[in-house]
Amino acid sequence: MRQNVRIAWYFLVLALLVGVWFAHGRADEKKTEPEGGFPAVAWIEAQENADVNKIEVNLEQKEAAEQQLSDPGNPDKGTLKERFAGAVLVGDSVATGFLDYEILDATEIVALRGLRTDSAGPEIEKALSLAPKVLFLSIGLNDLEYCRGDSRLFIRHYEERLTEIRAQAPDLPVYINGILPVLPEAVEKKPALQNVDTFNQALRDMCKKWNLTYIDNSELLQDHADWYQKDAVHLKSTPYPLWLERMEEAAGL
Repeated sequence: MRQNVRIAWYFLVLALLVGVWFAHGRADEKKTEPEGGFPAVAWIEAQENADVNKIEVNLEQKEAAEQQLSDPGNPDKGTLKERFAGAVLVGDSVATGFLDYEILDATEIVALRGLRTDSAGPEIEKALSLAPKVLFLSIGLNDLEYCRGDSRLFIRHYEERLTEIRAQAPDLPVYINGILPVLPEAVEKKPALQNVDTFNQALRDMCKKWNLTYIDNSELLQDHADWYQKDAVHLKSTPYPLWLERMEEAAGL
């Protein structure tokens, strides 16, 4: 009987020791996990959510652009993209949006970030190699800083490019896009961008001299600050079909 009691006490003490050990282990686990969870895990989850949101926004913008590409007012002319076939646009980083949002194909646009009038010769050469029926130029944003507000230097470089075009394709219709406006916050960061209107007036005068069509896009973005990306210079997808339509109307496509 006494032996049975002793065994029972052994089991009771053992159970208490196991219970204390288990409770201590749980307390240690709680100490190792900081309040609010592990920072690394939280950061990864935040990045995943941010990536998903960014993808969703890009898809929405792309879908909106694709919907605007159809032109129900002129069904016999087909879509804006079809009407642009045979034309080529040469432009800078703003023009790359036509590719980014898949509005134009690579055979219809030659765009390069940082493109300026003084360095656009190779891009224009590439555009001419595509044998376009119509050529559009959209250059000047980067010249605002490079030329330090000197519109005469800007036009001198522009006319050098026009001379090259006329030497290779004397009868090719060429249309000149004005520099798209930027938001005030962009000017605060880069004061040279305040000369958009001055440079555009110089482009108008150049077009009169060369008997070319100037495409005024200044009103296209008026009262639409929400169409700009965070840098207040580059654009979301919405205005690109409208810009494309402006070019087609100017060229009678």
